[in-house]
Amino acid sequence: MAQVILVVDDEPDMCWIMSNIIQPQGFNVVVATTGEDACFKFAHGEFSMMFLDAKLPDMEGLEIAKYARHLTGRSPCIVMVSGYHYLDDPVVQKAMIEGLIRDFLPKPFSNEDLIKILRFYTQ
Repeated sequence: MAQVILVVDDEPDMCWIMSNIIQPQGFNVVVATTGEDACFKFAHGEFSMMFLDAKLPDMEGLEIAKYARHLTGRSPCIVMVSGYHYLDDPVVQKAMIEGLIRDFLPKPFSNEDLIKILRFYTQ
């Protein structure tokens, strides 16, 4: 059975793009466009990893990461995706040090950048 990746982004086009990059790599994709939907799907599913937008209309991405850690009792494999933050942003660095997120993917990104991160964390 294929591993399942949760893609969380409030832009439906971004969800479509990411899904169409991830699925041909042999993974199933579940999409959430709100923080509430992401938390519900995470609580009721088994995901190998999550690509998580930093800014959603109803909550911050890091709130979802904290919920996921609380729910599982560990830090799930979460890659923050953002056009707002950057890798050297103190918010991102702190989240990585605390283990809330494993990696960071800046928008815009190339297909190769996404696939590289996907493969690194799902091997």
